Amino acid sequence: MMFGGDEKYLDLNGYTILSGRNLTLQEVRSGQNVCILGYDVAKKFFDEAPNKAVGKSIRINNLPYLVLGVLDSRGSTFGFSRDNMAIIGYRNMAKNFAGSNASYVLAIKVDDINKMNEAMGEAEALFRGVRKIGIKEESNFVLDKSDSRVEEAMNVTSRLRLAAMVIGLVTLFGAAIGLMNIMLVSVAERTKEVGLIKAIGGKSTVVKKQFLLEAVIISVLGAIFGIILGVLVGNSFAIVLGTGFVVPWNWVLYGILICSAVGLLAGLYPAVKAGKLNPIEALRYE
Repeated sequence: MMFGGDEKYLDLNGYTILSGRNLTLQEVRSGQNVCILGYDVAKKFFDEAPNKAVGKSIRINNLPYLVLGVLDSRGSTFGFSRDNMAIIGYRNMAKNFAGSNASYVLAIKVDDINKMNEAMGEAEALFRGVRKIGIKEESNFVLDKSDSRVEEAMNVTSRLRLAAMVIGLVTLFGAAIGLMNIMLVSVAERTKEVGLIKAIGGKSTVVKKQFLLEAVIISVLGAIFGIILGVLVGNSFAIVLGTGFVVPWNWVLYGILICSAVGLLAGLYPAVKAGKLNPIEALRYE
């Protein structure tokens, strides 16, 4: 990707220079063939050593450009690499690439986030005057705040969270059915054991509690295994992305509670069935 900007472009977009220098006002206004390379571009074309690109000449669309600097790596955002790019002056961009159909984005940075709305109001009033828009006419330009990107990301995250919850509920339902079947098989295989317990004076409530406890233990063991796996996999990605190690204790607690409830519900019917077994028939069961 190639972008046209001025000497303030890097600061307004949060880029930092790894090596070399920024564009100057004179270079931008004169439309000189100079550029700043993204980290991945410099790394690819200069043998894994981005700093070697500074001062070298490259060709963009068969035009020679002097490399002034290399940007520090910023990774990817929503699948778009922030390092696979080149930045040239906006006048050079219009002259060599965009032509007469070029469109421009004007960026404004405030020193205090509380002044954001005030700055947007001033910018809108100024632009409407420049474009000679009447009081009753709608603006024919768009103002976009930087936090709108954050809102979009939050909306995407909310949808992903909802999808994960739906998938989790379906998985829990399937796991509950599977656990119930396991407990029913266990009741069938241990029919004589249940009959013996009842024959020596064991009550139905004792048998029910035994099978319920087994179902809950199996479910909680699955929860613990899933929590350990989730923490390891999640923090492995965190290490790759350069973020901190996180253990979501609230979700760990929720997971154990939910799995305990699932085990309790899944084991309820098998436990009741085991508690209702006739001891004489159970002892004769083969």
